[in-house]
Amino acid sequence: MATPPALDDPPVENCIYDPQNPVRMLGFSCVSFVAVGPKDQARIRRPLLPDGELLLYHQLWRALLRGSEPSSRPALPVELVRLIVRASALMVPDNQQTHRAKERVFVRVTINDEQPVVLQVWFWMKPLHLANVAAAQLVTVSHDQGWVAPWTDVCHSWFEWGVFRGGIPAEEEARFGRNFGAVTGDEKAWATRKAGQHIWRRSHGNPVANSSYEQHDGTKVGIDDEMWDNATEGSVIAVRACAQQALWENDAQYGEILVWKWFEPVV
Repeated sequence: MATPPALDDPPVENCIYDPQNPVRMLGFSCVSFVAVGPKDQARIRRPLLPDGELLLYHQLWRALLRGSEPSSRPALPVELVRLIVRASALMVPDNQQTHRAKERVFVRVTINDEQPVVLQVWFWMKPLHLANVAAAQLVTVSHDQGWVAPWTDVCHSWFEWGVFRGGIPAEEEARFGRNFGAVTGDEKAWATRKAGQHIWRRSHGNPVANSSYEQHDGTKVGIDDEMWDNATEGSVIAVRACAQQALWENDAQYGEILVWKWFEPVV
């Protein structure tokens, strides 16, 4: 697979990875997709619970459920044990609901016209089963264009995500936008629902002026966060790649939405 072109190449015509790959452009930006293979998926470092910590979770659950005769501590009903586990934030990765991107994404701003923003919906997951969702986390293997001139430590290459009820709205499913939604770090400019809650929020950015694919972990967002306020059974999480200002890029080789569930032993 060919690498993205150098920044001094013709701006729009050559800003795709593969001539067989469809590209959507409106004269000021470039968006490209390439399928993700098994090797790309294998490169991500997924969180693992140490065996000792997982064993402690099991022991705690059993002790609360069975009680203790010598100390006269009564056994607790399973509903109360679940509440204690959730209050203690004991969670484990949910491999069934974790979702992996099926294609790479590449966005690039090609002109400097009032600080245009290129926002590209990248992927979204299957409808969520919310009953046991404890948290979610976006992880990407990505980088920006690899250089900055003049130098700045402000990131203009980042990822946003949001929880949508009833699927992706039509205006988002169009998968392309200019000056629509967020501007780097400016929460006041984020797209909002009628009730005022943010639809999209920033997960994380690419390190400035880094040309190597590296894994970047977004913040783990718990179910008690306002991001989930309007979530219902069957809601989906969508992810979009963003870049702002001329010649800035967001090049993502792989992405994954890690879903965490409350710990409960399988009996």
